[in-house]
This record gives sequence, C-alpha cells and structure tokens, in this order.
Amino acid sequence: MKRIAITFSILLILFLGSREGISQQAFTLDPNPNLKVSGTSSIHDWHMESKKATGKAEMTLGANGAETIKSLTITMPVESLKSGKGQMDTNAYKALKSDKFPDIQFVLTEVISINGSQIKAKGKLTFTGSTKVVSIDVTQKPVGNGVEFSGTLPIKFSEFNVAPPTAIFGTIKTGDALQLSFTVIFK
Repeated sequence: MKRIAITFSILLILFLGSREGISQQAFTLDPNPNLKVSGTSSIHDWHMESKKATGKAEMTLGANGAETIKSLTITMPVESLKSGKGQMDTNAYKALKSDKFPDIQFVLTEVISINGSQIKAKGKLTFTGSTKVVSIDVTQKPVGNGVEFSGTLPIKFSEFNVAPPTAIFGTIKTGDALQLSFTVIFK
C-alpha cells in the first residue's frame, strides 16, 4: 500500500511539474509600442513619445489575457523619446543623463492580483542610475496570439534624483510630477 502511495505521489509531482513547465510560454514585445511621458512646465503641458523598446515575458494566456505572469521586462532607449521640439529633447536627454544611462527599464517583481482584465503588480523602474519599486495597475486584453497591456504610472523626477529640466537660462521650468503611459503588446 505504501508503495502505491509513493508511486502516485511521484507521478503527481511529475505531472504537476511538467504541466507548469509546459504552461509558461515565452513572449516578446511587439516592435511598435506606444510609450509616453507627460508633465507640466511653467508655460505649458508637454509630452514625449517613444515607439521603440524591447521586452520579453513568460506567462500563461487564457480567454481574458494573461492568467499568470512569471516574468516581464521592458527596456526603452531614453533618446527614443521625442517631443517634436529638438531643444526640448536635448534638455530632456541631458536631465536624464542619457550619455551615462541610455535606457529606462521596468522589471516585474510581483503580480499582486489578476482579476479578468485588471492586473495589480509591482516592479523595479530604473532610469538615470536610480531604481525604485513601483506599484502599477494595468488593464489587459487578448490580442491575436498575445496580450495587450496598458496603464499609467505617476512618478516624480525627484524620486529618481533627477533635477527637472529647464530652458532659456532657467526661466522655463519643468514640474516635478510626471506621468508614464503605455500600451504594449506581447506576442
């Protein structure tokens, strides 16, 4: 009897272990993400957009999108952010120290909950050499053989030891508060 129980336990462990291994799938970031940084200044609101980033994820998909997310990373080159105004871009790259720290990166550290189309998660956000753990609410929806994630994240320059950019000898000042917005697809 003990032999049957041990054999059954071993088979159960092998089945569950192999099922977990099979269910996790590797995904890569679609080459056309929509990433946006927006903020305020002493004269007007502003935004910069990027359509360039790389990323990878390991997750399982179901009818509503991701059911589990084992890992997820997105890396965006700082100098892919464009405002349409050359001097503003130059000031932003200087403030973000793009010559020393060329990338902004998000690395998922914890999925708190997945409830249908709503995900609550934590991750490490890194830019200008500073890393901060952030909490983020994400909306998801299935797209073809992948999933689309979208959301916004309020942060501050000062949280990352960055002096907000200025222009025209300091007469135009950028506010400390920023909003990061994203819509990305992993396939």
